[in-house]
Amino acid sequence: MVMKIKRFLNCSIPRGIVYHKISSDIIALFMSFFSRLDDRKTIKQFENKFAEHIGRKYAIAFPFARVAIYYALKIKNLPAGSEIIMPPITIKAILDVVIDLGLHPVFVDIDLDTLSFDAQKLDQAIGENTKAILITYLFGIVPDIENMLSLCKKHNLFVIEDFSQCLNGKYKNKKMGCFGDIGVYSASSIKTLDTYGGGLLVCDDDGMHQKLRYLQSTLEQPSRMYLIHKILTDLIRNIATSRIVFHFMVFPLIKIMSALKPGGAIKHTGGRGQKMIKTLPQAWFKQYTSYQAKLGLKLLDSVEESDRARINNVIYLKANISSLPFPRGKSAANNVYWQFVALFENPIKAQEVMRKMGVDTSTTSLEMISSLSDYSCQGDTPNANYLYNNGLFIPSFPGLSMNDLKHISNVVNAVLDK
Repeated sequence: MVMKIKRFLNCSIPRGIVYHKISSDIIALFMSFFSRLDDRKTIKQFENKFAEHIGRKYAIAFPFARVAIYYALKIKNLPAGSEIIMPPITIKAILDVVIDLGLHPVFVDIDLDTLSFDAQKLDQAIGENTKAILITYLFGIVPDIENMLSLCKKHNLFVIEDFSQCLNGKYKNKKMGCFGDIGVYSASSIKTLDTYGGGLLVCDDDGMHQKLRYLQSTLEQPSRMYLIHKILTDLIRNIATSRIVFHFMVFPLIKIMSALKPGGAIKHTGGRGQKMIKTLPQAWFKQYTSYQAKLGLKLLDSVEESDRARINNVIYLKANISSLPFPRGKSAANNVYWQFVALFENPIKAQEVMRKMGVDTSTTSLEMISSLSDYSCQGDTPNANYLYNNGLFIPSFPGLSMNDLKHISNVVNAVLDK
């Protein structure tokens, strides 16, 4: 019945979705008022299952991926001023964590075909004081990780993989998150495995696992209202991106906002604060709840199914859109295309044309952390800047019909023709 209504109305297509059913979010909201939050057995079960899913020995659940990175770097006890190579585009909170630990960020530009570090520039950036590196797989694109790792091994760098946007991505049939000293995954809203927040750290080292497990135990008890707020956020986003609501309410509002302020609604989930914080918020250091773990246990097995649907959609779009400039990754890689990004010379105009034809699109809501004015650590990263400003997400999420995919292809082709 819903599909018939959608076809009749020719509903507008949103920029993205929440990977939960609305009914699941409603049930979760109700249950969050009563469910136990501190069941260590359930959390441990989820950690074990996630570690097995990735192919690593251990997984430790933290409230955020940024907290997992904070503790992983903290136990390394690196000398103050040690350099850590960082991606130019990520969440600002990771930069705040690095600075709070007394480390010095060094930004290396990306390769536009892999959206990860340019190998030559990475080699040039590594110096005597470089002690660690954070490798991020943007939008589910897999780079030549072996080449990067050979450089890291040569210089004895501590390697952190952020595979938050690349869960189930593979390089030579080995999952991302298995290559570095540690891997981190952010299970936040709109991710493919979304447990209403949380960060999972994976590793194989026994000593590191014991230290991180202890630090996990020192975190404060979680707030029930904080969890409820997270669930409400997902529910609101879920309702807003449902096709009927999006078509009649949300999309018209986006058009009005764009008319009043061109480019005002170009970010995926809105703008974020860019001010430097003096101390890390205590709210970051709360325990991951057993209710989130229970949800993770339920959802983990279904992630690869939704991956296949999204990847097949991207394959169709790539085959039917002429001259589309998009990152390809490496031949030995299995990309998961968490977001299917393409590069446009005039993204605001492209967005305007696509919206007139019923397809919403956006740039990333991550921050260009290599050029934040409040921070003294900045870098020259022109490729990352181009991706940040000119990369638009083409809807490719699971649930799109063949008619939707044909329409998206026609719309993007019309933009490219102009």
